[in-house]
Amino acid sequence: KNSKYKQPFVFLSKHSNTKVSTLNDFSLDAPLIAVAWQFVVAKSISAELNACHHLILGLCVWLSYSADRFSEPSRPPFLSARRYEIFKNHKPTFLVCWWSSLLFAVCCSVNYLEANCILYGMLLFALSLGNFFLCRFETRFGFASRCTKELRTALILSLGCLFFPAYESSRAWGELSLCWILLFVLFFINCISVSKWEWFKDEKRGSLSCLQKKPEFLKALAMGKYPFALIILIVILINGAEPNLILHALWITLFVISLDFFLMDEEDKRGMIDLGYWIVPLALLGTEYVYGI
Repeated sequence: KNSKYKQPFVFLSKHSNTKVSTLNDFSLDAPLIAVAWQFVVAKSISAELNACHHLILGLCVWLSYSADRFSEPSRPPFLSARRYEIFKNHKPTFLVCWWSSLLFAVCCSVNYLEANCILYGMLLFALSLGNFFLCRFETRFGFASRCTKELRTALILSLGCLFFPAYESSRAWGELSLCWILLFVLFFINCISVSKWEWFKDEKRGSLSCLQKKPEFLKALAMGKYPFALIILIVILINGAEPNLILHALWITLFVISLDFFLMDEEDKRGMIDLGYWIVPLALLGTEYVYGI
């Protein structure tokens, strides 16, 4: 009885999926998300960043995500996805690009960053490296860490987006901590939403996370975006709708909520959330720039 409503959404989802699939296949959506939110944080706390900061962050995020997907064990086509296989199908090209990107990121860091910044950044590198080996351990032995992958991803990505703005800013730790909490919650919403939508595929792959092994709890946790959006809305109504991180957090949370009402399958939702997490903040920043806010 809903056929007359389904067709337009199916049409839109197919076209949007085609456009964003290349970004997802080559692990380009994650660096775009990281750089977009670094822009938002830098503007919110008045931190002066240059192109090298964004380039280094984008390269580091791509190196981490692509290495993780490249090192995933091969699976039958019906259990795998293009983003896990495309680098393996073009192994020499990928390895040249990966090592070249690593060398370029190191050179940029040495030439443009202060020694203390590089030293502090090594802590973030250690977290990323530890997460990589833990992911490989989980995959190889079918072990799901209690420090679930959703928490680890949200933690590392939020710290990465905050790192350069915090280093270049003179803001108090209290304000920076609030920025980190908002970023962490936003990325955690992304991670648990994706885990919920990919539950069936991950269950067939035998790669369920600790949260995914408790599907009812995962669903309840995913509903947390509703009270989170309400809390942010109340804060904005009390303090005013200034163009800052809180306003961006409200818009991106409303975007994720809207996906619950789209007539799309789970793979379409996954593609849309990855697209929205960098399109929405950049669109808001562009609007603020145009109107001089």
